[in-house]
Formats: sequence, structure tokens, C-alpha cells
Amino acid sequence: MKKHFIASIVMGLSITSSLQAHPVSSDEIKQFAVQALQIDFDKAPEEVKQKISSEYTQRIKLAETLVVKLKNDPEYIRFTETFALDLWSKRIASSINPSDEELKKVFSEAKDLNIAPSYKLRHIVVMEETSADTLINQLKAKAGDEQGQLFTSLAATQSLDQNTKQKGGSIGWVDASILPQSVSNELKGKQVGDIVKLPAGKEMWDILLLEEIKPEHSATFEEAKTYLTNMLRQQAVENEAKKILGATEGKPTTSVKPVKKSQHK
Repeated sequence: MKKHFIASIVMGLSITSSLQAHPVSSDEIKQFAVQALQIDFDKAPEEVKQKISSEYTQRIKLAETLVVKLKNDPEYIRFTETFALDLWSKRIASSINPSDEELKKVFSEAKDLNIAPSYKLRHIVVMEETSADTLINQLKAKAGDEQGQLFTSLAATQSLDQNTKQKGGSIGWVDASILPQSVSNELKGKQVGDIVKLPAGKEMWDILLLEEIKPEHSATFEEAKTYLTNMLRQQAVENEAKKILGATEGKPTTSVKPVKKSQHK
């Protein structure tokens, strides 16, 4: 028992002595100071610099200790695998920066590049459907600018959405492609000035006013540039993944011994 205890201490000391696998650079410390502490390292007093350097070094030592301790932990392995995949994908994608000429070629070959409709909306969130119906009846008694002014006033006094009530219920422009399908379906075919009632959770209702509408249309090159760039980046990631997976095909990852069947006499 004593021998095992001493061996454990020696192992712990050997891990501790090899904690810092890489020397900490001044750039790392400066970046840590800005991101974690919101401090300009170069302008900080010498005493503060020393404390920041010490804290960052201790963090690195702790992190590297945990890497050793958790290297066989299933949850840690899954997390690092996911992080590695995400980091790798982002690096591949960020390396793809097509020129306008390259994008124009892809744009000319693309088909059915349409921009989804978008809506400029105001809303009022209330409890109970009867309350929503009462407000809608008041709003429908008005038209044009008067209706818009009343909606803004009711949103400021009646809406439960604290983020928009101070703006008269204004949501601003919303692209239909990011809306839930049920909401997008409700807005389809509606006209400027229409009022739409939607469920917004348990016993809550959302009253929408359509202030402006930009209909669906074929994308111009400028509108499609971001989409086309992201598409090329995704293709690059997929191509690199196929190369890696192709290189590993046919290589056994584990050696499994056949299980002998028990024979019953």
C-alpha cells in the first residue's frame, strides 16, 4: 500500500513538472488581458502586468493538467472531437475568399436563386385571446395612418414585450426565411395594413401589423454574393472531408477477436 502511495505521488509530481508544454508568449498574455479582463496590457502598471501574467500562466497549467487527467474521459473525448471538427471546418471555410469574377461565374450557372419575401412588422403581445380580439376590433375600426398611430400607442401601453413596447411595438424588417413555417404561412398573401393574430405561447397571443412588404424576387448578383461565398466555403469543407475519409477507408480501427461459442453437451 505504501509503495503504491509513493508511486502515485511521484506520478503526480512528474505531471506537475511537465504541465507547461509550451512557453507562454507575450502575445497570448496580451490577448488574455483584452478578452478576459478588458485591459490593455501594455498600458497597465507593472504590478498589474505581473498579476495578469501569473494568472494566465496558472490557467495554462490548470488546463494542461486537466487535459492529462481527462484524456480517457468519454465526455471529454466527445467534446474535443466536436471542437476539433468545428475548428477545422472554420479554418477551411475562412481560407476560401472567392473574387467577384469567380462568384459571377457561379452566379451565371446557378438557377432559382430567389430572395424570400421580407416584412416590416409591429406587434403587440397580450395574455388571453379575448384581449387580443378586443384590441384587433379597435384597430380594424381605423385605417391608414390612424390605424398605425393607434397600433403604436396600444403597443406602448398594452404589449408584454418589454424589448419592443418602448418602440411602439416595432420589430423592423424580418426575412421570411428565418420565420417559423407556421408564421411564414400566415403572412403569405397578406397586404400592407393587414393585421394578423398568432399564438405566442401558453395563453399568449401576438398581434402583427404589416407596415411594408418586399415581395419574393430573383436575386441580383449583389444580393447573392454572401450566399454564393458561403456555398463555396461549404463545398470546400465537404471536399476536404471526403479526402480525409477516403484516405482512411479500408484501414481497420480496432482489432476484434472472434467470440467462441459455448457448446452445451
